[in-house]
Amino acid sequence: MFKIGQKVTKQNFTQAALWCNANGAHIEAQDGEYIIYANDAAAPSLQEQVADLESKYQMTRWQREIILAEGSGASAYCKAKAREIENLAAELRKGESV
Repeated sequence: MFKIGQKVTKQNFTQAALWCNANGAHIEAQDGEYIIYANDAAAPSLQEQVADLESKYQMTRWQREIILAEGSGASAYCKAKAREIENLAAELRKGESV
């Protein structure tokens, strides 16, 4: 069995590569040796970020529009959270129209 940080030899390279593919890792050359490293987690997409924040704050687009409307009476906290989501959502919408 292999693990992150383990050195890979010529004899076990293929097995190590197969293990890496199945376990979110990869092999890198480091100072003349091959070592197993964990893959970096991919950053969430804008769509995932918006969905996560909407879920976290339980706030959909129409709710954000009401909260952010002039004279809505919403608290500064609610407006800040709505603005946080809306800024990301606006970026997402801009990218979709291209």
